[in-house]
Amino acid sequence: MSFAADGKPKFDFDIFMKQLRHRKADPIVRYIRSFIHNFSQRHFTTLEQMKTVQDFKDFIFDKLLEYEPFSLMNDDDLGNAKLGIEKLVMTKIYELCYSPAINPNNLDDSHKLDLEIDAEIYSNYIEYSNITADDLEADDELVSMGDEFIKMSINELNKMKLFKSPRAKIICILNSCKILFQLIKSGKQNQNADEFLPLLIYTIFRGQIEELISNLLYIERFQFVKNSEVEYYLVSLNAAAEYVRNLNRERKNLIDV
Repeated sequence: MSFAADGKPKFDFDIFMKQLRHRKADPIVRYIRSFIHNFSQRHFTTLEQMKTVQDFKDFIFDKLLEYEPFSLMNDDDLGNAKLGIEKLVMTKIYELCYSPAINPNNLDDSHKLDLEIDAEIYSNYIEYSNITADDLEADDELVSMGDEFIKMSINELNKMKLFKSPRAKIICILNSCKILFQLIKSGKQNQNADEFLPLLIYTIFRGQIEELISNLLYIERFQFVKNSEVEYYLVSLNAAAEYVRNLNRERKNLIDV
């Protein structure tokens, strides 16, 4: 198990796949294959998808404790295996679960709503293309001095739609938000975390982040492993997305259209 600069274990999918090829891990492989095959053969509503995936997650995580090499692992290595299962499973059924990737003929009401909200948000990017940091109550000085930080943050958010596993999308969000916090910390001494949300909203607008709600709901519905740091950033990004979505109804008085 390797470790990141912050001391936390790094996810290694290649190690997990080697472990999955262990002779005694064959039952785990069969369970995963069976789930993917059966899931792909049925037409679910979004709620049914969520329940089916979460039920399988609970089932397969219990089974890891019964079969080597997983049954012999410490918590860090077992955590890596759980993330490996998430990536393997969700990559295989991504086109059935991620709203923009689903065949339009197979969209249920919830998946359709995801796309409709994405379209609302994108429409606001266009309608309010001249929005300023001051309009969004973001600190002008931070925005002015942190142009490169904001560009990097935008780049990370735009990477979300390139990945299929919930965790990979989450890493994009973490990277983006941490870049903005780095900008805040490098600013004038009285800057604090209260600057983060307006700066995040400004970043979303400036980057015109596509498929924002679809990505957030995909993560919420199908992530296998949660932690408090991730939840904080997901809540913040959801709040920012909701602000952008409702701007035309609640904040028109701020913008000279």
